[in-house]
Amino acid sequence: MWTSALRAELIKLHRAPIWIVFIVLPLIAAAIGTFNYQGNLEILQNGWSDLWTQHTLFEGMFFLHALIGAVCSWLMKLEHQGTNWNQLMASPAGALRVLASKLFVGWLMLGVALAATGALFVASGKLIGLPGMPESEFARWLLLAWVGGIAAVACQLLVSLLIRNFAAPVGIAVAGGLVGFYLYAYDSGLACPYALVVMGLNSNGIEALTINQSAPFFVAAAAFTLAALGIASWLLASRDVRTG
Repeated sequence: MWTSALRAELIKLHRAPIWIVFIVLPLIAAAIGTFNYQGNLEILQNGWSDLWTQHTLFEGMFFLHALIGAVCSWLMKLEHQGTNWNQLMASPAGALRVLASKLFVGWLMLGVALAATGALFVASGKLIGLPGMPESEFARWLLLAWVGGIAAVACQLLVSLLIRNFAAPVGIAVAGGLVGFYLYAYDSGLACPYALVVMGLNSNGIEALTINQSAPFFVAAAAFTLAALGIASWLLASRDVRTG
């Protein structure tokens, strides 16, 4: 039944305009980051590492969380129309399977944005003449951001379940990204699901996750994800949520 629910969510992506922003926003972030890097060469002298911070700092704070908020609102939009939630809950799939399929699709879309981020990072570096190729650690940071990002996706699905408006959850996601970055800057990132993306990206260039920190990072991502899914599944059993 989970595969059927997942297939239904993937079908919704076919020719959906939401795909465009997952390429366009990383492109905008890359352009801004490259421009900032080129304009501060007297300060930024560490090549690929400094270019990385310029590419991912604002993306981790704003753009990626805006994308997460947008895709989660979009994934919930159809179900909020009419009595679609009631019809869906009457199907054999069940609440948890439906939510898990939406979580996977949202997480997949985040992976698309992060893949675009990595490709644009390499392309921008070569375009401005950086020597060689970036180290493999940059790919590891993208992967960590993707793993940590599942928590933000799960929390935003919960927000979009509760708020039927499309734009408001996007604003909440952006605010969550800002709060997460603040907590990350003060070594409290594990307390916020939205901080896990920027923690994984190592956007400040000096505090990459160590081996000792990786286990708590994964535990936090799993805990936030399971908690959000559990609450959302429980709320779906309430007629108030399904019918508004």
